[in-house]
Parts: sequence; C-alpha cells; structure tokens
Amino acid sequence: MLQLKNMRRQNSLPVLNILNGDGPMSRAELARRLHCNGTTVTRIIKDLIDLELVKTLGLDNSTGGRPQELIDLNADWKHAIGIALDPDYISGVIIDLKGRIIVREQIIFKGVQSGRDFLDALITLANRLLAACDRQKLLGIGIAAFGTFSDENRVLENVVQLPELEKFDLKKFFKETYGIEPEVSNTAVAKTFNEIWFNHNGVNGNLLVIIAGSGIGCTAAIDGQIVFNKHGHGGELGHTIYQLDGEPCKCGKHGCLETLCSISAIRKKVALQCGKTLTVPELIAGYAAGDAAITEVVDTAAKWLGIAVANQINLLAPDEIVLTGELMKFGNRFLQIVKETIATSSFSVFQKDLKIICSSAEEESTAIGAGAFLVSRIFKNFLLI
Repeated sequence: MLQLKNMRRQNSLPVLNILNGDGPMSRAELARRLHCNGTTVTRIIKDLIDLELVKTLGLDNSTGGRPQELIDLNADWKHAIGIALDPDYISGVIIDLKGRIIVREQIIFKGVQSGRDFLDALITLANRLLAACDRQKLLGIGIAAFGTFSDENRVLENVVQLPELEKFDLKKFFKETYGIEPEVSNTAVAKTFNEIWFNHNGVNGNLLVIIAGSGIGCTAAIDGQIVFNKHGHGGELGHTIYQLDGEPCKCGKHGCLETLCSISAIRKKVALQCGKTLTVPELIAGYAAGDAAITEVVDTAAKWLGIAVANQINLLAPDEIVLTGELMKFGNRFLQIVKETIATSSFSVFQKDLKIICSSAEEESTAIGAGAFLVSRIFKNFLLI
C-alpha cells in the first residue's frame, strides 16, 4: 500500500510542475499536456486537492462548448524564508510556492560596519521574518552569502569585503540560534536559480547569468541545471584579472574585474574626480542627468563589463544571457554600451540567435532565489508531499 501511495504521489509531480509554470488550467488541458486519459488526471487532482496542494477556481470563460473547471496550484500551501547577504545590506523575504513575496525586510548599512554589527543585523532580520511566518507552513530558510565556501558545509571563505566573517559557519550559527539548519548558497547561484525557477529563463539550452553590483558574478546553467562545484559555488568572474598592473583588489590581487566595473569601483573613481563620495542613488541620478564626470566613469565601467561578458561568450558559447544586479539600475544607456561592446568583442558566430535579457535589479531577487531552493523540492521529490 505504501509503494502504491508513493507511485501515485510520484505521478502527481508532472501535474504540479505544469500548474506551477502555466496554471491555472482545466483537467482536459492537463490530460492533453501529460498525454494521458482524463480518469488518471481526475484521480491525481483529487489526491492533490485532499492534500490542499491544488485548488479549484471555478469555471473558465468559455467562448464555445461546455465551460470547464479550472485547477491551479495552491501557492499558499507552504512558505519559505529567503535571506540575501550583501556587504551593503541584508534582504529577507517570505515567499509562497510561486515566488510571490508575502513579507519583506531589509537592513541597509550606512558606511563601514564590523563583523559583529553585520551578525547583529542578520539576527534582527531573521527574528522579524520568523515572527511574521506561520511555522506550520515553513519549508525552511535559504541563505545566499557573498564570498566562497571552504567545504561542503558552506563555511565562508575569501570574504574579501568583510574579512571578519572569514570561516564563519552560517549553518551552525542558524542551527544553534533558531534550531533550523538553513540551505546556504552563493549569491550568484541563488540569483540564477530565481531566474530559472520563477522567471523561467534558461530552461532550455545554455544560460549565463551575469550579476553586476557590489561584486561581479557569473553562473552557468544547462537546460535549467546550474553548473557549480562540489562546494556549491558558481565561480568568481569579478576576480578574474583584466589588468596585470592594475589597481589593488580587496582579494589581494591586482587588476581584477571588480576594480574596473563594480559599484564600489565606480564610487571610488567618481569620488576621485568629484572630491566626494556619492551614494548609489546619487550616482544613478547624476548619470541620468548627464553629469560629465559620472558619465565618463560609468560608461567606462559599462565597456569593461561588456568585454567581460564577451569573453564568456567566446569561451562558453551560451544560448541566453541574463544581465542583472545593481549596475542595471543605470538604465538604457549603460545597457546599450554593454551590448555594443559585446557585439564588437565576441565572435559573430556566437552572437547568432544569442538572447540577451536585462532582468530585475531589485535586491529581493537574490533572497527570492535563496528561498526558491526550498520551494523547488516540493516539485522534485514526491516524498516531501
């Protein structure tokens, strides 16, 4: 009986995945998509309704023929917490099964903070999210962290922007503090997973997601499966060297890409020209207004980013590229320069049919991706249902 129950639940996964991506729809449309008979679909839907994982929405607006009852995923069935760590802020969300934000929290740092200040802010944000969630519905906590990981336990390493957190064990910290072991990923990987799972980019073919903000990250995926090493890291594009005798980077090397086109690099270069350090909103406003000093620095950063993306195109020949992160907030002029540089710096054969998308620059997208790792398990493992 247990094996029969597990088989029926295994058969329900294709239904859940179709509803997750394309719902709501009728039982007849589900049967057509699954190439099976209506009786089988009706049985599966009944089981899922009993579990409260899907719900009925009433009759469709038929333009001919008999109106049919619509079925959809009950996105409120379970929730997940996603937290994104950044040197400049911490973002947190509670999301439903469709990635919609139920609760959002953010703590923005003003100036340089210590490792202790950072952890205190993380505790404050986590407390708020846990207080606002329904523990009975909680799938877990996902955390997207900057830096790399030293081993499979996701212990932080090479935390160049906040060295006091070197060797910090996020999993151990959350388990001891809240009794919950989080799913820890790299920020670039989490952002990429959000693009694949909720934005449905790169589901087929080779995908590159370029994250350009306080750091520069690049993650690859093949047919919707992220390519990363055994420690869960997707790579460090920002710390590939572009100028052998270039400016020193916080990682200890010289001439890294992040010294040329990250947010911190732009702020530093503008400060040298203007005599004062501007906030990111001030930089964006100045760029939009055509401020000469800001425009020169930001345009140059756009060219460097375009060269970096072109190098990845020449190396990996992707089918689709998603550009995302805080730098995308500089708008159409910035993006156009990036694309023009890509066009002149990559082989034309790799540009044919290449799709380049500018995706959401909102800070919450990384936190949503961190939570998406937990949500996705519902649609992959029938034993969780």
